[in-house]
Amino acid sequence: MLLLPTHAVTVLTRPEATRDRQNNRVVDWSDAEQATYRARVQPLSSSETEGQGDQLVTELECYLPPAAVVTAVDRAEVDGVTYTVHGKPKVQKGSGPLAQLDHILVVLREVTG
Repeated sequence: MLLLPTHAVTVLTRPEATRDRQNNRVVDWSDAEQATYRARVQPLSSSETEGQGDQLVTELECYLPPAAVVTAVDRAEVDGVTYTVHGKPKVQKGSGPLAQLDHILVVLREVTG
């Protein structure tokens, strides 16, 4: 069991892409399967780019329980904000009495602007 969960995190599993009228591949996230997990979430970084296209990039570290199902192409919702999974999730395993510290570490990213 993951220690000290701080948030409910909803993982949105990426649905299969379809084609629109112009034959472009599109993903309709409104049909995504959802699973909610108790997880530990903490800020990782936040950066701002000023200029022609002001952007704010926010990243969180999310420690999901080992039974969570999440991939690099999924999304996750935390406190009403939708983030993309950034990079491949990392499975961390302990042994013996430390097995209760097993978790999946994912970096969540939001880009605005």
